[in-house]
Amino acid sequence: MTSKTPKFDSALNKVLETLVPHARKCKWQGVHKYCEGEFNLEETDIKLLKILRVPPPNFCPTCRRMRRLPYMAMSHLFKIKCDVPGHNEMMISILPEECPFPVYDYKYFIGDEFDALSFGIEYKKGDSPLETLFDLRKKFPMPSFLNRDPSSINSDYSNGGRNTKNVYYAFGCYNAEDVWYSAMLHRVRNVMDSMILDDSEFIYEGASSNHIYKSSFFIFSNNCLESMFLFDCRNCQNCFGCVNLRNSKYCIWNEQYSKEDYEKFIASIYPLSHDDLVTYEEKFWKLVRSLPMNGTRNIASTNVSGVNIKNSRNLYNVIDANGSENVRHADAAINHKDSMDFLFSGGHASSLYMTTNVGSQSSNIRFSASSKYCVDCDFVFNSKNLTNCFMCFGLQNKSYCILNKQYEKDEYFRMLDEIKLEMLGRGEYSDGVGLNFCAQAYNVSLAQNGYPLSEEEVKKIGGYTAKDPETNVGNTEIVKYSDLPKTINEITDDIVSKAILCEKSGKPFRITQSELEFYRRTGLPLPNIHPLLRMRRRLNLVKTGKKYKAVCVKCNKEIETVLNPSENFIFYCDKCYQQEVF
Repeated sequence: MTSKTPKFDSALNKVLETLVPHARKCKWQGVHKYCEGEFNLEETDIKLLKILRVPPPNFCPTCRRMRRLPYMAMSHLFKIKCDVPGHNEMMISILPEECPFPVYDYKYFIGDEFDALSFGIEYKKGDSPLETLFDLRKKFPMPSFLNRDPSSINSDYSNGGRNTKNVYYAFGCYNAEDVWYSAMLHRVRNVMDSMILDDSEFIYEGASSNHIYKSSFFIFSNNCLESMFLFDCRNCQNCFGCVNLRNSKYCIWNEQYSKEDYEKFIASIYPLSHDDLVTYEEKFWKLVRSLPMNGTRNIASTNVSGVNIKNSRNLYNVIDANGSENVRHADAAINHKDSMDFLFSGGHASSLYMTTNVGSQSSNIRFSASSKYCVDCDFVFNSKNLTNCFMCFGLQNKSYCILNKQYEKDEYFRMLDEIKLEMLGRGEYSDGVGLNFCAQAYNVSLAQNGYPLSEEEVKKIGGYTAKDPETNVGNTEIVKYSDLPKTINEITDDIVSKAILCEKSGKPFRITQSELEFYRRTGLPLPNIHPLLRMRRRLNLVKTGKKYKAVCVKCNKEIETVLNPSENFIFYCDKCYQQEVF
């Protein structure tokens, strides 16, 4: 097939043909404490680079993760001024007031009044393409939310996702209804304070689980119902404080009870107070630490390296994947294949390189972020339904655009060849854009959860930091948690007109009427911690883009783990865990 960019392809072929496995020095060596310094470019890396048509990276795998993670945030919403010309109203946004770029209201950004092509600039031969792209970046507005479904109902305080109803302060929820303070949910209803759930209903404090019903305080569990405090349980019903159980009923602290005695125990603990929950939680985690745990949590997968991988094959250095194949150095891959160095991609996407939040049947995309339904594009951001576009922001349903300017097909490929050749010669086509392009603050992004840095350290790598959002309580009466009734049965409706003082941060927060009704249905006490801190706590439990090294205590094999070994867990490798538990 005749090349559409012959000069670039010829120059790139010379680079790729001479590639052999070797050690490389990371550009961030010595800049921060997480850098690997020297890293190896392996034969399998080279094979993928040739398929993806890109030169080798100049950053180590850890630093490449740290360059992607700041583009995603799952816990903060801010109230800032809209930067649309002639608009001065305040709006809710995932971006803070410190954002170095203009921020437009999302509905305006995707509406007919906004013309993304009006920001177009022309590339001048001989100029640095990346510097030209950054000139466009500085003036082109960011949307207040990313990839949000405009047809969702009563979900204004949510980011990402699709087909939601009554979703409040939530991130990345799909087909979800009645959700509060949660992230990454799929096909759920009535869920509070949870993360990474599928096909579940009436849930409080659940994480990394699926097919759960009427349960609370659980993690790594599947197909369970009417239970509380579960860790890695399967097909369990009416269980309390249990770890590693399979096909069980009426168990308390991993001991078998009769139906009658179990029901007596449950009746005796209600109504629950916050102090009760603290006591049970401490006992629960003590039990978790006393029993073997599947360190990698890799299930039904072959030839994989990484953690939390399911139904996949030929994956290397991957964290969180399901139904994926031939992927390296990536995180959060759902039904994905033939790609390298990406964060969050689903919907049967393929051939992605150095992307963040790009998916939904996208293919052959490089150096891009927050775009979907795109094909054959490089350096595209906050865009949708693009084919053959290069260095563009905020476009929808377009083809043959460069720097937000429309071209005829032949002229597009002529210019594309010229610009990519210039980038290759300057070394600008190896690593994508730097953190100076990122609109999100590092300290409120997923990067800070896995790779925390100080404000000065963030500046060194090109990012910025933001203040926590202001409280929304106004002049509402503030009450101490210790002064409230201990159980939900004693809480009166007037609590919704007051604010509760967080016992950790000292910041007040409010309980809405829908939240109050949820707590009453579940019999759980009101929380004593600000919602933002509760979300951070969950994100820190199982960190996106982070894995740890450990040793299987049974066979002494070196393994990688989902949870931090410093928490004194008993880690088993996959094989030993299956022999012990199944």
